[in-house]
Amino acid sequence: MSVYDQVKQALQDIVAPQLAELRGELRGDIANVHKEIAELRGEFRQEIAELRGELREEIVEVRGKVETVQAEIRRLDERLAALNEKVDMTAEIRERLAALEARAR
Repeated sequence: MSVYDQVKQALQDIVAPQLAELRGELRGDIANVHKEIAELRGEFRQEIAELRGELREEIVEVRGKVETVQAEIRRLDERLAALNEKVDMTAEIRERLAALEARAR
């Protein structure tokens, strides 16, 4: 047997079993990584679902506030319209009064 064959045989006798052992360990590690990824996905999905629920609640609350503000704006708009009518009426009364005073002089 040549030196090459002896070195080759020694490597196969020493390295090959260790490689096989490492391959098995890697498969186990890979399986653990896949398991952890699946667990994290579940946790992320749960967190996302909770955040969606909270967001929906916030949206409902904001919509309620927007509706309240819209109602207040409508109320103020109606008051402004009433005030505009009063201002117009006041201006009309002043004009009539000025006309009457002009005729009385």
